[in-house]
Amino acid sequence: MYRFETTDANWKDILMEASLHDDKPMWVYVIFRKNHCSGHEKMTVNISFDGPVFWNRQVAYLYCCSCHFEIHEASFMAILHKFEARVERVCLVDSPVDYAFLPDSLFAYMARSMPRLQFIYMRELDLEKINRGTVVELAAHKNLKKVIVHKCRNYEVLEDFRNLPQLLVVKGEIQGLKAMLGGDVENAPMDSCPSSLTTSTSTTSDSSELSDRFQQVSVSQSP
Repeated sequence: MYRFETTDANWKDILMEASLHDDKPMWVYVIFRKNHCSGHEKMTVNISFDGPVFWNRQVAYLYCCSCHFEIHEASFMAILHKFEARVERVCLVDSPVDYAFLPDSLFAYMARSMPRLQFIYMRELDLEKINRGTVVELAAHKNLKKVIVHKCRNYEVLEDFRNLPQLLVVKGEIQGLKAMLGGDVENAPMDSCPSSLTTSTSTTSDSSELSDRFQQVSVSQSP
């Protein structure tokens, strides 16, 4: 596993090497840290290359904070650009819900520039900045199978006129997220603020049937 930060002058070279010498599918997990976390002002990137879990894919973990996202945005997008042709899954995770810091341009970019994208998972994000045109573009994506909105706020535009058939809105806890995502979300290396990625372990009898590309996920609705 390579680990590097935006403060490291060689991070661009490492990214270039990773993108040029491997054509494996890429999964991207973005974990937003809070300002009470140590080193929250830095963007940290872990890229996994070896081991049996990664024989068939490459996994990138990006750690950055919501309060400095505008500062990180250029580097953040440069990293995504290096892998855009290979990305199949994108997970964007925050906790608790913060202000609407993610721009519409990020979601439009995923719709237009990630041809292999199959799965988007968003947890505890304010999605107010997504516009209707971007939703239409996501809906028209040829390979996108599912967009899961989990405990998010201001996501109504995704539901407008049922323009996004891939949408699954979850207001409660998800049982089976680990299996659905291939086991990596719960095993992501959380150097600081490990509570950012937690899932319910309670048993529930309610379930939602996803596409045949994903395993069944049970949804426990909040009262």
